[in-house]
Amino acid sequence: MKAINGLVLVCAAAMPVYADSAASVDAYGLVSFVHIDSDHNGYVSRVEARSVAGVEQTFESADVNRDGLLDRGEYRHVRQAREAMY
Repeated sequence: MKAINGLVLVCAAAMPVYADSAASVDAYGLVSFVHIDSDHNGYVSRVEARSVAGVEQTFESADVNRDGLLDRGEYRHVRQAREAMY
């Protein structure tokens, strides 16, 4: 039980917190690229994508060059896919 509680705490601590989440989420529920790129390396990794359901769901199709990362251009594909859903 202690291991599970510890895992929950680690997972909760790893999730990004957006103080201004209402301002950083667009009409389709997507966080801006600069907010989801938590390590500021210019790419969104699979781990970073997990923090936003819409990005995680469309990550595979958006990762055009199959490098396991989304650059700004590929992130636009995520937004286009989400817009097409609505």
